[in-house]
Amino acid sequence: MQKVFIHKNIKTANKTTFYRTIKLFEKKSMVHQIDDGTAFAKYALSDENTNVKLSTGLHMHFHCTDCKKTICLPNKISEESLPDQYEVNDVNLVLKGICKNCSKK
Repeated sequence: MQKVFIHKNIKTANKTTFYRTIKLFEKKSMVHQIDDGTAFAKYALSDENTNVKLSTGLHMHFHCTDCKKTICLPNKISEESLPDQYEVNDVNLVLKGICKNCSKK
């Protein structure tokens, strides 16, 4: 995921409008929020081919503790591993460590 500060590039909308729009995009499954423990809200485009109960599909993220980048990992996680009569409302799957670029340094 490339770091892009969208709100700094929008000149005509105030912060409230911006965050309402992001929440609408999240509700419509266009983006998903990643909580990587950095206290900054990060969003990534959702996979348009995902048709899973959770709008983003179940997938993990990787947060590099060196360069501070967070990326979506490509492999999906199966919801079938959840026991019957359990319902998932939120997912936060973040692996933390050193990315391949930082490990080469």
